[in-house]
Amino acid sequence: MITGNKKDIAALLPYISKRLGTALRYIVETDFDKVENGEYHLDGDRVFVRVDRYTTEPLENKKPESHNAYIDVQYLGEGTEKIYYTAKSETHKVTEDYGAERDLLFYGDVRETDCVTLGNGIFAVFFPWELHRPGCHAVHGGCAVQKIVVKVLAEE
Repeated sequence: MITGNKKDIAALLPYISKRLGTALRYIVETDFDKVENGEYHLDGDRVFVRVDRYTTEPLENKKPESHNAYIDVQYLGEGTEKIYYTAKSETHKVTEDYGAERDLLFYGDVRETDCVTLGNGIFAVFFPWELHRPGCHAVHGGCAVQKIVVKVLAEE
């Protein structure tokens, strides 16, 4: 997992792949106040964006997930949320497999011990070998968020 502030993305760009750079530059260059919910392709199916609005939920209401084919770059245009995460291991069992049609696998409770709080310019990058549980309350009672997820094809 990589995390940082969008103001520091330029310093990160020399060390990452071209596609991941496309995703991070999109976060820096986009005024999300003007972006509607939907899916936007930046480089065909290799790099695309999903924008959605929702209200965060308690940790126990959210499911840990992973993706086989895509890296997730997650960012908030507004609001605050926590994402719990951990490295994927053979002890983590898939409970719902939508891998073939949606590149999405859900897991039973994996009891993540680490988290990142998105908001105020913070982004997070999750790789296929990591489980993450997005959309969790960062403030008591939750809040409305505008979520930006840039999907980056992990394979060449």
